[in-house]
Amino acid sequence: MSVLQPGEATEIIVAGMGAETVLEILDAAPWVRNEQYNFVFVPATKHSVLRKGLAQRGFALKSETLCRAAGRLYTVINAQYTGRAAEPTGLACLCGKTQGQPEAQAYREQQLVKLKKYRLGLAPGPQADGVDALIQEMEDGLWP
Repeated sequence: MSVLQPGEATEIIVAGMGAETVLEILDAAPWVRNEQYNFVFVPATKHSVLRKGLAQRGFALKSETLCRAAGRLYTVINAQYTGRAAEPTGLACLCGKTQGQPEAQAYREQQLVKLKKYRLGLAPGPQADGVDALIQEMEDGLWP
């Protein structure tokens, strides 16, 4: 955001970066925390981390569109600052607003595979128990 002045653009696209980088960019530009800006995010990795970070920073997801490129599913997230920080559920972080889209089930399965892989690296304890519960919710077919 360092190349933009506050108010110079109201439609802002941030694409091709991992979630952590996107969130760092937003944190470095506090002027974006304003309802006048409409954001389109296309995270290269860690979609769930971006969804959670946006919610925690007071951004609401307006819509999402799944797309496939080079055999991989990506999500295009439209978000806007509301000032209402939230702590989204695990399902909301993993699936966002993708339910009902043509590639939704494939995306969900992709997210479940990643979650199970993440779980393998956790020691027994509360965090592992929470991930196990989330895996069960996804296997049961629940949506946010």
